[in-house]
Amino acid sequence: MVDPLALVGIPFLLVGGAVLQYGARLSIGLYRRSREAREVDAEIVETRIDEREDGDFEPTVRFRYDFDGETYESTFVTEGQDPPAGSRDVVESYLSNYSEGDRVRATLLTSMADQAVLERSTATWPYVVAVVSTLLGGVFTILGAGILVGGLFG
Repeated sequence: MVDPLALVGIPFLLVGGAVLQYGARLSIGLYRRSREAREVDAEIVETRIDEREDGDFEPTVRFRYDFDGETYESTFVTEGQDPPAGSRDVVESYLSNYSEGDRVRATLLTSMADQAVLERSTATWPYVVAVVSTLLGGVFTILGAGILVGGLFG
């Protein structure tokens, strides 16, 4: 006879497996991303300020670089962030770090060579999420399997 307590293990097993899979996929993606990153020389070809309809201002920094025999242009300055928009002073302050003709280093992923950035993200939360979800997923999966097996055969 099957112990009704064994059924408690099924949700633990399912949720644990899903969280474990998420953590593992995120970890693999982060690893691949770090392996694909390449630095290239780039040149700032344009800096400008555009006024938006709401009266705020928006900066643009365009840079050109070569990778794998192709020439690309990008406007992504900081990975994962939009440039600051707002008052003209804020935008001018932001653009003061970049001048047309400046030689800079850009970072790209080989799978997205047309989307280089000048500044990589320093956020550590994706790595924390990957580790924690992998560990918690593993614990819940083992716990759920233990409860289920114990209830079926115990």
